[in-house]
Amino acid sequence: MKTADYRGILYNHNAGFFSMNIAKGLPNALSYAIDRESIVKSVLLGYGESAYSPLQLGEYNNQDIERFKYNKEKAKDEIEKLGWIMGKDGVYEKDGIDLEFEITASEDDAVRVDMAKVCAQQLREIGVNAKATITTNLDWENQDSTIIGWGSPFDPDDHTYKVFGTDKGSNLSGYSNENVDRILQSARETADNDEKTKLYKDFQSEMTKDIPYTFIAYINAVYVGKDNIEGLNTDKLLGHHGVGIFSNIVDWDIK
Repeated sequence: MKTADYRGILYNHNAGFFSMNIAKGLPNALSYAIDRESIVKSVLLGYGESAYSPLQLGEYNNQDIERFKYNKEKAKDEIEKLGWIMGKDGVYEKDGIDLEFEITASEDDAVRVDMAKVCAQQLREIGVNAKATITTNLDWENQDSTIIGWGSPFDPDDHTYKVFGTDKGSNLSGYSNENVDRILQSARETADNDEKTKLYKDFQSEMTKDIPYTFIAYINAVYVGKDNIEGLNTDKLLGHHGVGIFSNIVDWDIK
């Protein structure tokens, strides 16, 4: 079943590599280096689709935003525009600092572990010394980056405001964008759905100028059930971790 449950690389702006001024602008450049389609095929075994937005699978999606499609040469060009120079060891460096960071993943989530490994490999192919680090406990305050999971097909405010708003409760990356804050505040306050739709599309456009995550993929939920159950709504778009499968359970029947 399709879900609005996406995975991406969260860049930590509070500490580590991406908190340094030297790393400013890199998330956008690095996003071109991720081959999402190959990750869907290999890691998800085809059960999912490439992602470019946190609201991609809802009615508020903006299809016209920059999608950061896989392009290794574009990734290199964007990195070099930021002043990074390829070193003799094949790794970009700037002001004596290598373009080097960790992508962490929790060991109890095989999909995130595999995504961290594949993303690190793809980044190394363009001259980024990325390392996948598998851990029992994620250090949200000090890690460089991590494979994150979020998503809601329901009210978009439940997802965007707390995740991308400055200093909000689920903003684990320390991302801060004044224009995003203003747009999301207005979107949660309006009762006009046309205005809300416009605002969330504006949010996505603004987000791509200074992207908080490298969006990787939406993940299908795969369930196993007895074949004598009838009435399951398999067309419903589910939420994070497959939330919503039981939404119409009153209509289910057992043969």
